[in-house]
Amino acid sequence: MAAGSSHTCGISGGQVLCWGDNRFGQVGDASTEGRAQPVQVVGLPAPATQLVAGAVHTCALLDNGSAYCWRQNLQGQLGDGTTGNRTTATLVTGGRRFQSLFAGGALTCGITVDESQYCWGLNQNGQLGDGSRQSRSVPTAVVR
Repeated sequence: MAAGSSHTCGISGGQVLCWGDNRFGQVGDASTEGRAQPVQVVGLPAPATQLVAGAVHTCALLDNGSAYCWRQNLQGQLGDGTTGNRTTATLVTGGRRFQSLFAGGALTCGITVDESQYCWGLNQNGQLGDGSRQSRSVPTAVVR
């Protein structure tokens, strides 16, 4: 399970279900209607194995190693190369295969199957670890 500031998501049989506040599409069912009961996230092409949530976004790691995110994207925290909000799951760009994901308020990070570390989203304090303070809308390598 994963919980944002006003929504919650869980995995059941590989399917991702979310509920709660949905004013900005954080439930991922292509609507903006609040949900008091779980609804299935739209746009996930494979079973999910992990969920992470920031304050206003959620990401799922799928069993094929791909990552999908949805909801608010003002800082690029969905990793799809844009800063447009998404009410359904959208693929994180770059074709990387992840083994785990992590999320903070408006950023997301992942460790790939080859142990590389990537982050994307808000970076005003250098929290993405790429040596800059520029927010990123695509996975960017953490500098070691």
